[in-house]
Order: sequence, then C-alpha cells, then structure tokens
Amino acid sequence: MKTNPALALAIALDRVLYLENLGWPPFPWQSAFLRSAAKRKCVNGTRQCGKSTIVSSVPAHKAKYSPKSLSIVVAPTKTQAKEDMIKANQFISLDRGYPKIIRNNDDEIELANGSRIIVVPATEASARGYSSPDIIILDEASRIPDEVYTSGIIPMLTDNAKCELIEISTPNGKSGFFYKAYHNATWERYEIRSPYTVDKNDPTRLAEYMPEERYRALKSSEGIYACYSPRHFDYVEQGANLIEMGMQMYLQEYCCEFVEPADAVFSYDDIANAFAKAGDIKPLDFDIGEAEGFDL
Repeated sequence: MKTNPALALAIALDRVLYLENLGWPPFPWQSAFLRSAAKRKCVNGTRQCGKSTIVSSVPAHKAKYSPKSLSIVVAPTKTQAKEDMIKANQFISLDRGYPKIIRNNDDEIELANGSRIIVVPATEASARGYSSPDIIILDEASRIPDEVYTSGIIPMLTDNAKCELIEISTPNGKSGFFYKAYHNATWERYEIRSPYTVDKNDPTRLAEYMPEERYRALKSSEGIYACYSPRHFDYVEQGANLIEMGMQMYLQEYCCEFVEPADAVFSYDDIANAFAKAGDIKPLDFDIGEAEGFDL
C-alpha cells in the first residue's frame, strides 16, 4: 500500500507520528519528549514507565530518515546493551519501508543508506573512538561510571552542535553526572514517577503523593516536565512492590527520589552544608610558639 507523500514527509519529521504509524501510540510524556528540539534532555523515570521506547525508537527513526547518521546507545552492562539492540530491532521489524540492513549483530546495525546504530557497554574504552555522532543515548545513566561520561562521551560533543544527548534513568544516589544533569536548568528535564509515596506513619504502606495537577505545577515551577506514569496507578501492585523492595528502594525506583545509600554515615546534604559553611570558620587566635609541651 502506497503512503500519501504528505503523510510520509510528516512521519519523517515527527517521531510521534512515526511510532503511531507503526501501531505504537506513545504516552503523553513520550510525545512531549520526542517532539522536543532540545539538544540536552534528561529523563528521571520510574521503572517500566516507557523509557525503553525512547531508547530504541529514537535511533531507529534517525537511521531511516537521516542517511549516514550515527546513533550511539551506551548501557551500563553488555547484557543491557544487547537488550537495547533487541528493542531497536523490534521497531525496525514493524517498519515495512525500512532501508535495507547490511549488517545486524549485537553491537551494530548498518543500513544501505550509510546510517549506523551502535550499542556499547559503558566502559571507557568502548565509549571512545566515535566521531561526531548525531544521537547519544545513555541508558540507565545513573549506573554509568563518571569516567565513561567525562572521557568517552564529552569529547564526542566537541564541535558537534547537531548532537542530541539523552540521559535516561532511575536515580542512584546524590552524585554522578546524571544527578547533576537533573539538577541543571540548562538541560530539558523530565520526571515520570509513581502517583504514590511511602506513608510517613507506616513505611510498609503507600499513600497518595499529591493531586497530579499540583505535582505538575510544582515541578513546572522548577523547569521540569512531570507527570505520573500511566502504568503505575494499580495501588495493590505498587503496595506489593513496596513490601518486596523496602522503603528506600521503592522511593528510588518508583518515586524517582535521589535517596542516600542505606549505609551512608553522613548524608550528601550534610557534607554539602559542611563545605558551604567552611568559609565562615575563622582561625583561632593562637600563638603556637607560646604553647607549653606542644610536640611539633
């Protein structure tokens, strides 16, 4: 069946229409993300909120409609990298008009139009050696070591204004490049979380977080696009997750909170405050030469 030329052009320009045409209508937050022209995007998302759709569909669309493009997906482990390649192939398999594939393995898809999709595990060596990519996606970015980001990813952005850099993850403590990006207003930021939180009076039960409109407005005031995940409204299911995972892990994995490690002696905020106040500390008015019995 022939596609209307006007529709074909619209699909080439609109990643949302592309997915809809494949029979995969995105969630509202995914549509907002996919239609954004921002070059630096950070998604702080709960488990199973639809992050994989972004990770796999964006390079699939780019490779088809931008000949000779290079899309790189970096994942924390080799197993995760392989899964990301499988997901990209799933979208490609739905597209009957996709360009001819001349190479397809666990690491790379190469098309006859010269485009490539490369998926690599997050090691410093594997993230090096690529020039001027069009898209870089860091999947589960909070689990990727900082040295991979600084020595592998950042250099690829040099003199490369066209590159779309996407960091997407659940939180993992109050440190690392993902944490910094999410708290950096120069990035376009998204938060997709559970509509529930842990009951303050009973850590084994859930409580409603706040009305979604209020939540969206609160985060919008911070420059963050926020919504509740459409997949996480089942109270019984979420309550079972809380029991299985415990309070701290549920807050991290489903509420998108940057919680402290369970065994941390001092919190991130305590340390930050200590350094912030260090400038206020004045030296003692003390002449060490006058001290008796002081062993230098």
